Amino acid sequence: MINRYWQCLVLVLGLQLALPVAAKMEHGVMVHNANARATFAMATTAAVYLTLMNHSEAAFTLTGVSVPADIASEAQIHTTVMEGDLMKMRQVTDGIDVAPDEMVEFKPGGYHVMLMGLVKPLTKGNKFNLTLHFADQRSKTVEVTVGEQGKPGGHHHH
Repeated sequence: MINRYWQCLVLVLGLQLALPVAAKMEHGVMVHNANARATFAMATTAAVYLTLMNHSEAAFTLTGVSVPADIASEAQIHTTVMEGDLMKMRQVTDGIDVAPDEMVEFKPGGYHVMLMGLVKPLTKGNKFNLTLHFADQRSKTVEVTVGEQGKPGGHHHH
């Protein structure tokens, strides 16, 4: 009887210690390698690439993105689709579902964040914030690093 009491007490205390750590994970959303290519002086659009991972027990849905007004007037989630022989970009309006322990890569030819109405060119070495918005009303802000102009969005580890 006493043994069962101590087991329960240890379990409860352990859960209390674990809960704040889990909350800091921002509902299991992890973002790696958020990057954009430097743009030419007259460019009005740019793409952002990243890897979105779900390290939680439940699926989540990415519903939108935003950037500060001094970066671009609008940010949208886009995907690339084949229509006949043409590759076209389409805005994703119904969100992107990410199942537990799954990851979605935003890369050239697939999902990407489209910045429209750039306020000024993106310059190599600069950084800016990108906020991801989720269906559960939560959001997560990540830092995007601007890399080389016109090079493929590879996997750079910093």
